[in-house]
This record gives sequence, structure tokens and C-alpha cells, in this order.
Amino acid sequence: QRHSFPPVCTHNMLDDATDPILTTIRRIGLFNSSNDRVKIIFHPEFLSSTSPLLPVDYEEFVRGCHLGVFPSYYEPWGYTPGKDTPRGGCPPHPGRIYIVDRRFRAPEESCAQLTAFLYGFCQQSRRQRIVQRNRTERLSDLLDWKYLGR
Repeated sequence: QRHSFPPVCTHNMLDDATDPILTTIRRIGLFNSSNDRVKIIFHPEFLSSTSPLLPVDYEEFVRGCHLGVFPSYYEPWGYTPGKDTPRGGCPPHPGRIYIVDRRFRAPEESCAQLTAFLYGFCQQSRRQRIVQRNRTERLSDLLDWKYLGR
């Protein structure tokens, strides 16, 4: 048994002191201690079943998650959420996908909006999350690019 906290990163990074993800994890104090309500696993490479470290395909990984959060300007809507929805990557409210408005709000407002979505998700029962996953999978047809590109 380990006498220290589990690592937050699956790899030894060349320059972890300047990595923006790792520095943020350190700054906010998420060290995977037994008291942390959120545990972090930062896996800085693509998921693949052929990986010797974490042999899981992306689809399997997403299917095992309860919630998908995509806080990106690069893909604020599109490929990643659209790819994950058919696999059951759940949005924060039953049968609906929410997009945090980051273009026309202050960062604090967007953060508060995301927090409210996540808090609502955490208040759901196991049964509600199962129903939500099923509804989300049914929404996946609407996320096909043949409809989004119109």
C-alpha cells in the first residue's frame, strides 16, 4: 500500500512545472488525498486499447463516465460532445445538452453557470442519471453533421 497520495498524472512530464494543467491542479490543491471530493487522473495522451499504461479505448472510457464537460473555445460545440453523446456522455440536465455562454459573459458568470449545471447533476439520484443517459443517447441523431451543417 502507498503511503503517499496517488499521482494526478499518469506520465512523467518533461517540464511539469510549466504545464498549465498540472500547475492549476497544484494551485487549487487537488492532490487526490482521501479528503478530496474530486479525484484527478490527468492522462496526457490519446486513449487506446493498445496503450500499455491505460489500455482503454476512448469509447469505453466515455461510457464509464457519468458526465462529459467540454470547456473549450476550440470545440465549444461539435465534434467532442457530438461524438460522446451517442456513447452516453451525459449533459448536466435530463435529456438536454447545455452550452455555457462564454462569448458574451464575464468569466465569473460563465463559471457560475457551469457550477449550477454541475451542482444540479450532482443532486440527481442514480435512477435519474440512468434515465438521463438514455435520453441523451436518443438525442445523438440530432448531433449528426448533416443536420448541424445546415
